[in-house]
Amino acid sequence: MFPKRLRQDPRILGPTLIITFISGANFFSILMFWPTQAFNVYGHDPVGVGIRGIPVGFPILAGCCIVPWRLSTFRGHNRELLIVSSIPMTAGCGALAIGRVDNLYQMWGLLIVAGLGIGGMVVPTSIITTIICPDDLIATTAALTLAIRVIGDSIGYCVYYNVFISKFVPAAIYYIGGAMELKLNITNPDVIKEAIGITGTSFLPLLDELTGIKGLPGAYDLVVLAGQMAYAEAYKYVYYVSMAFGGVSIIAAFFLGDISKYMDDHVAVVMH
Repeated sequence: MFPKRLRQDPRILGPTLIITFISGANFFSILMFWPTQAFNVYGHDPVGVGIRGIPVGFPILAGCCIVPWRLSTFRGHNRELLIVSSIPMTAGCGALAIGRVDNLYQMWGLLIVAGLGIGGMVVPTSIITTIICPDDLIATTAALTLAIRVIGDSIGYCVYYNVFISKFVPAAIYYIGGAMELKLNITNPDVIKEAIGITGTSFLPLLDELTGIKGLPGAYDLVVLAGQMAYAEAYKYVYYVSMAFGGVSIIAAFFLGDISKYMDDHVAVVMH
C-alpha cells in the first residue's frame, strides 16, 4: 500500500500529501455545499441554479491547467506555486461566509477566487508526487494521492455537514418559527415543526398546504424567505471551518522541498 521507497524525499512527499488531504476537504466545502446553497438561499429556478455553478467549475478547471503549466515553465518552484494557490483557496472559501439572501452579486468573484485556488491545488499535488517517486511506482503514487484526497473529501464533508446541521436547526427555529408566530399568528408547534421539516428537505410546495399558510396571500413567500435566511445563517459556518483546513495547507506549503532536481526531462517508459 505504501512502499518504503516512496519516502526517498520526505520533505517533499509529507507536506504534499498533507496539502492533498486538505485540498480535498476544501474542495468539498464548495463542491457539495455551494450547489445546495445556490438553490436554498438564492432561488429555486433550475436554470438559475445551473448558472450559479459556472463560477465554480470553470475556475477550478483553469487552476488545474495554469499551475501545472507554470510548474513546467518554472522548472520547479512548487513551494511558491502551492503557496500562491492555497492562499486564494483559503481566503475565497472563507469569504463565502458573507453570503446572504440579497448579495448574490458579491459571491461571483469569491467563487472564482476560491475555484482558481482549489484547481491550483488539486492536480499539481498529484503531479508533484509522481515527479519525485521512483519510475516503477508512478501508478502506486497516483493511486495513493487519489486515496488521500478522497479521505480528505470524506472527513471534510462529515465535519462540514455536522457543523451545518448544528447551525441550521436553531436558525430555522428562530427565523421560520419566528416568522410564523409573529407575522402569521401560527402558534401550533406541530405546524411550525412541519414547516421547518419541509424547508429542510426543500419540498417547498408542501408549505402551501399547511394550516395557516394555505389560502393566505403572501404567507408562502414569507415562510420561504425565512427559510432562505435560516439557510444563509447556517452555510457561513461551513466556510468558517474551511478556513481552518486551508490554514493547514498554507503552513504545509511553506515547508515544501524543491522538486527542480527531479525535473530532468527523463522518460519513465518508452512505448513501442
